[in-house]
Amino acid sequence: MALPLWADRAQLPDGSWVEHLRLDGAPDYAAERRWRVIGRQAVAYAQATLAGWHDGTQTARRSFDAYWSQGWTGTHMVHRIAGDGTVSDGRHDLYDHAFALLACARMLQLTGDPAYRDRARDVTNYLARHAHPSGGWSEGDVKPSPRRQNPHMHLLEASLALYEATGSADDLCIADAVITLFDDHFHQEGLIREFFTDDWSADPALGDQVEPGHAVEWVWLLRRYEMATGKDRSAARVQLYDRAFRQRLGRLYDAERRDGTIDRQTTRLWVQTEAVKAHLAMADTSHPGAAGMAAASIDALFGSFLRQDGLWNDQLNACEAVVSQNIHVSTLYLIVGMAVEADRLRGPMAGAVGF
Repeated sequence: MALPLWADRAQLPDGSWVEHLRLDGAPDYAAERRWRVIGRQAVAYAQATLAGWHDGTQTARRSFDAYWSQGWTGTHMVHRIAGDGTVSDGRHDLYDHAFALLACARMLQLTGDPAYRDRARDVTNYLARHAHPSGGWSEGDVKPSPRRQNPHMHLLEASLALYEATGSADDLCIADAVITLFDDHFHQEGLIREFFTDDWSADPALGDQVEPGHAVEWVWLLRRYEMATGKDRSAARVQLYDRAFRQRLGRLYDAERRDGTIDRQTTRLWVQTEAVKAHLAMADTSHPGAAGMAAASIDALFGSFLRQDGLWNDQLNACEAVVSQNIHVSTLYLIVGMAVEADRLRGPMAGAVGF
Protein backbone atom coordinates (compact mmCIF):
# COMPACT_ATOMS: atom_id res chain seq x y z
CA MET A 1 0.00 0.00 0.00
CA ALA A 2 2.69 2.53 0.99
CA LEU A 3 4.69 2.53 -2.25
CA PRO A 4 1.90 3.42 -4.71
CA LEU A 5 0.26 5.74 -2.18
CA TRP A 6 3.38 7.84 -1.68
CA ALA A 7 4.17 8.03 -5.38
CA ASP A 8 0.64 9.24 -6.03
CA ARG A 9 0.44 11.70 -3.17
CA ALA A 10 3.94 13.09 -2.72
CA GLN A 11 5.69 12.96 -6.12
CA LEU A 12 5.32 16.12 -8.18
CA PRO A 13 4.74 16.28 -11.96
CA ASP A 14 8.41 17.11 -12.60
CA GLY A 15 9.48 13.90 -10.81
CA SER A 16 10.66 15.58 -7.61
CA TRP A 17 8.93 15.15 -4.25
CA VAL A 18 7.49 17.30 -1.52
CA GLU A 19 9.47 17.35 1.72
CA HIS A 20 6.64 15.94 3.82
CA LEU A 21 2.95 15.28 4.18
CA ARG A 22 0.99 16.96 6.92
CA LEU A 23 -0.37 14.74 9.67
CA ASP A 24 -3.70 14.50 7.84
CA GLY A 25 -1.88 13.05 4.81
CA ALA A 26 -2.06 16.16 2.63
CA PRO A 27 1.15 17.18 0.80
CA ASP A 28 2.86 20.40 1.87
CA TYR A 29 3.74 22.00 -1.46
CA ALA A 30 5.28 25.12 0.06
CA ALA A 31 7.88 23.50 2.31
CA GLU A 32 11.56 23.86 1.47
CA ARG A 33 13.04 20.54 0.40
CA ARG A 34 16.27 18.86 1.46
CA TRP A 35 17.39 17.87 -2.01
CA ARG A 36 19.04 14.61 -0.98
CA VAL A 37 15.55 13.32 -0.13
CA ILE A 38 14.74 13.15 -3.85
CA GLY A 39 17.73 10.86 -4.36
CA ARG A 40 16.64 8.74 -1.41
CA GLN A 41 13.24 8.26 -3.07
CA ALA A 42 14.97 6.90 -6.16
CA VAL A 43 16.80 4.48 -3.87
CA ALA A 44 13.59 3.36 -2.16
CA TYR A 45 11.70 2.62 -5.37
CA ALA A 46 14.72 0.98 -6.99
CA GLN A 47 15.13 -1.35 -4.02
CA ALA A 48 11.43 -2.18 -3.88
CA THR A 49 11.48 -3.01 -7.59
CA LEU A 50 14.60 -5.16 -7.26
CA ALA A 51 12.89 -7.01 -4.40
CA GLY A 52 9.93 -7.77 -6.68
CA TRP A 53 7.29 -6.10 -4.51
CA HIS A 54 6.28 -3.20 -6.72
CA ASP A 55 7.14 -2.01 -10.21
CA GLY A 56 8.64 1.33 -9.29
CA THR A 57 11.12 1.60 -12.15
CA GLN A 58 9.52 4.68 -13.69
CA THR A 59 9.04 6.30 -10.29
CA ALA A 60 12.71 5.72 -9.54
CA ARG A 61 13.83 7.03 -12.95
CA ARG A 62 11.69 10.16 -12.72
CA SER A 63 12.93 10.79 -9.19
CA PHE A 64 16.57 10.46 -10.16
CA ASP A 65 16.17 12.55 -13.32
CA ALA A 66 14.62 15.40 -11.32
CA TYR A 67 17.20 15.00 -8.57
CA TRP A 68 20.15 15.22 -10.93
CA SER A 69 18.89 17.73 -13.48
CA GLN A 70 17.73 20.24 -10.87
CA GLY A 71 20.37 19.63 -8.20
CA TRP A 72 23.72 18.87 -9.83
CA THR A 73 25.64 22.06 -10.59
CA GLY A 74 28.41 20.42 -12.59
CA THR A 75 30.66 20.25 -9.54
CA HIS A 76 28.40 19.37 -6.60
CA MET A 77 24.85 18.66 -5.47
CA VAL A 78 22.92 21.58 -4.00
CA HIS A 79 21.64 21.36 -0.43
CA ARG A 80 18.03 22.64 -0.54
CA ILE A 81 15.44 23.67 -3.10
CA ALA A 82 12.35 25.74 -2.30
CA GLY A 83 8.83 24.57 -2.90
CA ASP A 84 8.66 26.72 -6.05
CA GLY A 85 11.66 24.90 -7.56
CA THR A 86 14.29 27.59 -7.04
CA VAL A 87 17.56 26.74 -5.29
CA SER A 88 17.31 28.08 -1.75
CA ASP A 89 20.68 26.77 -0.53
CA GLY A 90 23.29 25.96 -3.17
CA ARG A 91 26.04 25.03 -0.72
CA HIS A 92 27.54 21.56 -0.73
CA ASP A 93 27.51 19.06 2.13
CA LEU A 94 29.34 15.73 2.36
CA TYR A 95 26.22 14.07 3.77
CA ASP A 96 24.25 14.99 0.64
CA HIS A 97 26.90 13.46 -1.60
CA ALA A 98 26.83 10.17 0.24
CA PHE A 99 23.20 9.84 -0.81
CA ALA A 100 23.99 11.04 -4.32
CA LEU A 101 26.41 8.14 -4.68
CA LEU A 102 23.89 5.72 -3.16
CA ALA A 103 21.22 6.85 -5.63
CA CYS A 104 23.59 6.34 -8.58
CA ALA A 105 24.47 2.86 -7.31
CA ARG A 106 20.89 1.68 -6.87
CA MET A 107 19.81 3.08 -10.23
CA LEU A 108 22.74 1.33 -11.92
CA GLN A 109 21.78 -1.89 -10.16
CA LEU A 110 18.14 -1.50 -11.19
CA THR A 111 18.63 -0.58 -14.85
CA GLY A 112 22.17 -1.50 -15.90
CA ASP A 113 22.28 1.86 -17.68
CA PRO A 114 25.94 3.05 -17.84
CA ALA A 115 24.78 6.67 -17.55
CA TYR A 116 24.34 6.06 -13.82
CA ARG A 117 27.94 4.84 -13.64
CA ASP A 118 28.97 8.15 -15.17
CA ARG A 119 26.98 10.03 -12.57
CA ALA A 120 28.64 7.96 -9.85
CA ARG A 121 32.02 9.05 -11.23
CA ASP A 122 30.89 12.66 -10.96
CA VAL A 123 30.30 12.07 -7.25
CA THR A 124 33.56 10.21 -6.66
CA ASN A 125 35.38 13.02 -8.45
CA TYR A 126 33.74 15.43 -6.02
CA LEU A 127 35.00 13.28 -3.15
CA ALA A 128 38.51 13.23 -4.60
CA ARG A 129 38.52 17.03 -4.68
CA HIS A 130 37.40 17.18 -1.04
CA ALA A 131 39.66 14.56 0.53
CA HIS A 132 40.73 15.73 3.98
CA PRO A 133 44.45 15.65 4.87
CA SER A 134 43.66 13.94 8.18
CA GLY A 135 41.62 11.22 6.50
CA GLY A 136 38.08 10.99 5.23
CA TRP A 137 36.48 13.90 3.41
CA SER A 138 35.80 17.55 4.22
CA GLU A 139 32.34 18.28 5.50
CA GLY A 140 31.50 20.96 2.94
CA ASP A 141 29.98 24.42 3.28
CA VAL A 142 26.82 23.53 5.21
CA LYS A 143 28.45 22.06 8.32
CA PRO A 144 32.18 22.64 8.01
CA SER A 145 32.81 22.07 11.73
CA PRO A 146 32.75 19.90 13.73
CA ARG A 147 33.52 16.88 11.60
CA ARG A 148 30.89 14.13 11.68
CA GLN A 149 31.03 10.38 11.48
CA ASN A 150 27.51 10.25 10.02
CA PRO A 151 28.24 11.27 6.39
CA HIS A 152 31.25 8.96 6.37
CA MET A 153 29.06 6.10 7.57
CA HIS A 154 26.66 6.72 4.68
CA LEU A 155 29.57 6.81 2.24
CA LEU A 156 30.32 3.26 3.42
CA GLU A 157 26.72 2.33 2.62
CA ALA A 158 26.98 3.94 -0.82
CA SER A 159 30.33 2.33 -1.61
CA LEU A 160 28.99 -1.12 -0.72
CA ALA A 161 25.93 -0.52 -2.90
CA LEU A 162 28.11 0.58 -5.82
CA TYR A 163 30.21 -2.58 -5.46
CA GLU A 164 27.00 -4.60 -5.39
CA ALA A 165 25.99 -2.97 -8.68
CA THR A 166 29.35 -3.26 -10.48
CA GLY A 167 31.25 -6.13 -8.88
CA SER A 168 34.40 -4.05 -9.27
CA ALA A 169 36.82 -4.16 -6.34
CA ASP A 170 37.78 -0.56 -7.15
CA ASP A 171 34.37 0.53 -5.90
CA LEU A 172 35.25 -0.72 -2.41
CA CYS A 173 38.04 1.84 -1.97
CA ILE A 174 35.73 4.29 -0.22
CA ALA A 175 34.36 1.54 1.99
CA ASP A 176 37.87 0.48 3.01
CA ALA A 177 38.78 4.07 3.87
CA VAL A 178 35.68 4.49 6.04
CA ILE A 179 36.34 1.22 7.85
CA THR A 180 39.80 2.55 8.72
CA LEU A 181 38.16 5.66 10.21
CA PHE A 182 35.78 3.39 12.11
CA ASP A 183 38.67 1.46 13.63
CA ASP A 184 40.83 4.49 14.38
CA HIS A 185 38.27 7.06 15.52
CA PHE A 186 34.55 6.28 15.38
CA HIS A 187 34.27 3.09 17.44
CA GLN A 188 35.25 3.22 21.09
CA GLU A 189 34.17 0.55 23.59
CA GLY A 190 30.91 -0.32 21.89
CA LEU A 191 29.91 3.30 21.23
CA ILE A 192 30.08 5.46 18.11
CA ARG A 193 31.58 8.91 18.54
CA GLU A 194 29.70 11.48 16.47
CA PHE A 195 31.65 14.76 16.39
CA PHE A 196 35.34 15.52 15.93
CA THR A 197 37.84 18.28 15.39
CA ASP A 198 39.81 18.47 12.15
CA ASP A 199 42.42 15.95 13.36
CA TRP A 200 39.74 13.45 14.51
CA SER A 201 40.06 14.31 18.19
CA ALA A 202 36.77 14.28 20.06
CA ASP A 203 35.01 17.62 19.68
CA PRO A 204 35.28 19.41 23.07
CA ALA A 205 31.68 20.63 23.02
CA LEU A 206 29.87 17.70 21.41
CA GLY A 207 32.21 14.75 21.90
CA ASP A 208 30.09 13.23 24.66
CA GLN A 209 26.97 12.87 22.51
CA VAL A 210 26.04 9.50 21.01
CA GLU A 211 23.12 8.39 18.88
CA PRO A 212 22.01 4.79 19.47
CA GLY A 213 20.50 4.70 15.98
CA HIS A 214 23.92 5.16 14.41
CA ALA A 215 25.50 2.48 16.59
CA VAL A 216 23.00 -0.13 15.41
CA GLU A 217 23.27 1.12 11.83
CA TRP A 218 26.97 0.31 12.04
CA VAL A 219 26.12 -3.25 13.13
CA TRP A 220 24.28 -3.77 9.85
CA LEU A 221 26.93 -2.01 7.76
CA LEU A 222 29.73 -4.07 9.26
CA ARG A 223 27.84 -7.22 8.31
CA ARG A 224 27.40 -5.91 4.76
CA TYR A 225 31.13 -5.15 4.62
CA GLU A 226 31.90 -8.69 5.77
CA MET A 227 29.67 -10.09 3.02
CA ALA A 228 31.34 -7.93 0.36
CA THR A 229 34.96 -8.49 1.39
CA GLY A 230 35.10 -11.67 3.47
CA LYS A 231 36.85 -9.71 6.23
CA ASP A 232 35.69 -10.62 9.73
CA ARG A 233 34.17 -7.70 11.65
CA SER A 234 32.30 -9.81 14.19
CA ALA A 235 34.09 -8.52 17.29
CA ALA A 236 33.05 -4.93 16.65
CA ARG A 237 29.55 -5.99 15.58
CA VAL A 238 28.95 -7.91 18.78
CA GLN A 239 30.36 -5.15 20.97
CA LEU A 240 28.17 -2.47 19.36
CA TYR A 241 25.10 -4.70 19.40
CA ASP A 242 25.44 -5.76 23.02
CA ARG A 243 26.11 -2.20 24.20
CA ALA A 244 23.19 -0.74 22.25
CA PHE A 245 20.63 -3.14 23.68
CA ARG A 246 22.01 -3.44 27.18
CA GLN A 247 19.03 -2.61 29.41
CA ARG A 248 17.29 -1.38 26.24
CA LEU A 249 15.39 -4.45 25.12
CA GLY A 250 12.59 -2.31 23.72
CA ARG A 251 12.99 0.85 21.67
CA LEU A 252 16.13 2.89 21.47
CA TYR A 253 16.06 6.57 22.36
CA ASP A 254 17.14 9.29 19.95
CA ALA A 255 20.15 10.62 21.87
CA GLU A 256 22.23 9.64 24.88
CA ARG A 257 25.54 10.44 26.55
CA ARG A 258 28.53 8.16 26.61
CA ASP A 259 27.70 7.08 30.15
CA GLY A 260 24.21 5.95 29.10
CA THR A 261 22.36 9.02 30.39
CA ILE A 262 19.37 9.68 28.16
CA ASP A 263 19.52 13.07 26.46
CA ARG A 264 16.18 12.95 24.65
CA GLN A 265 13.38 10.64 25.75
CA THR A 266 11.91 10.56 22.29
CA THR A 267 12.25 7.86 19.71
CA ARG A 268 12.30 8.30 15.94
CA LEU A 269 11.03 5.71 13.50
CA TRP A 270 14.37 5.65 11.68
CA VAL A 271 16.12 4.59 14.88
CA GLN A 272 13.78 1.61 15.15
CA THR A 273 14.25 0.56 11.52
CA GLU A 274 18.00 0.54 12.10
CA ALA A 275 17.54 -1.49 15.29
CA VAL A 276 15.61 -4.09 13.29
CA LYS A 277 18.38 -4.22 10.69
CA ALA A 278 20.93 -4.75 13.45
CA HIS A 279 18.89 -7.67 14.84
CA LEU A 280 18.66 -9.11 11.33
CA ALA A 281 22.39 -8.71 10.72
CA MET A 282 23.15 -10.56 13.94
CA ALA A 283 20.54 -13.21 13.16
CA ASP A 284 22.35 -13.72 9.85
CA THR A 285 25.32 -14.97 11.86
CA SER A 286 23.18 -16.96 14.33
CA HIS A 287 23.69 -14.61 17.27
CA PRO A 288 21.55 -15.95 20.13
CA GLY A 289 18.13 -14.30 20.38
CA ALA A 290 18.66 -11.92 17.46
CA ALA A 291 16.08 -13.50 15.13
CA GLY A 292 13.39 -13.36 17.81
CA MET A 293 14.24 -9.73 18.57
CA ALA A 294 13.99 -8.88 14.87
CA ALA A 295 10.54 -10.42 14.57
CA ALA A 296 9.29 -8.87 17.80
CA SER A 297 10.66 -5.45 16.88
CA ILE A 298 8.97 -5.51 13.47
CA ASP A 299 5.67 -6.51 15.06
CA ALA A 300 6.01 -3.66 17.56
CA LEU A 301 6.27 -1.07 14.78
CA PHE A 302 2.68 -1.73 13.71
CA GLY A 303 0.18 0.19 15.76
CA SER A 304 2.81 2.60 17.07
CA PHE A 305 4.87 3.87 14.14
CA LEU A 306 3.50 2.17 11.01
CA ARG A 307 -0.14 2.89 10.19
CA GLN A 308 -2.61 0.76 8.28
CA ASP A 309 -3.19 3.53 5.71
CA GLY A 310 0.39 3.38 4.38
CA LEU A 311 1.56 6.41 6.38
CA TRP A 312 3.59 6.50 9.60
CA ASN A 313 4.37 8.39 12.77
CA ASP A 314 7.91 9.74 12.61
CA GLN A 315 8.52 10.34 16.32
CA LEU A 316 6.97 9.32 19.64
CA ASN A 317 7.66 10.53 23.17
CA ALA A 318 8.16 8.34 26.24
CA CYS A 319 4.38 8.15 26.71
CA GLU A 320 3.83 6.82 23.18
CA ALA A 321 2.25 10.08 22.02
CA VAL A 322 3.02 11.29 18.50
CA VAL A 323 5.22 14.38 18.67
CA SER A 324 6.26 14.67 15.02
CA GLN A 325 4.71 17.65 13.25
CA ASN A 326 4.76 16.13 9.77
CA ILE A 327 5.22 12.81 7.98
CA HIS A 328 8.63 12.93 6.37
CA VAL A 329 9.02 11.56 2.86
CA SER A 330 12.64 10.68 3.66
CA THR A 331 11.58 7.93 6.07
CA LEU A 332 10.35 5.71 3.23
CA TYR A 333 13.93 4.87 2.25
CA LEU A 334 14.55 3.60 5.79
CA ILE A 335 11.39 1.52 5.95
CA VAL A 336 12.09 -0.06 2.56
CA GLY A 337 15.68 -0.77 3.57
CA MET A 338 14.49 -2.57 6.69
CA ALA A 339 11.97 -4.60 4.67
CA VAL A 340 14.62 -5.56 2.10
CA GLU A 341 16.84 -6.98 4.84
CA ALA A 342 13.96 -8.93 6.39
CA ASP A 343 13.00 -10.30 2.99
CA ARG A 344 16.61 -11.21 2.17
CA LEU A 345 16.87 -13.51 5.16
CA ARG A 346 13.55 -15.20 4.27
CA GLY A 347 12.94 -16.06 7.91
CA PRO A 348 9.66 -15.89 9.81
CA MET A 349 10.20 -12.19 10.50
CA ALA A 350 10.04 -11.34 6.78
CA GLY A 351 6.32 -12.06 6.64
CA ALA A 352 5.66 -9.42 9.26
CA VAL A 353 6.67 -6.59 6.94
CA GLY A 354 3.51 -5.27 5.35
CA PHE A 355 4.74 -4.09 1.95
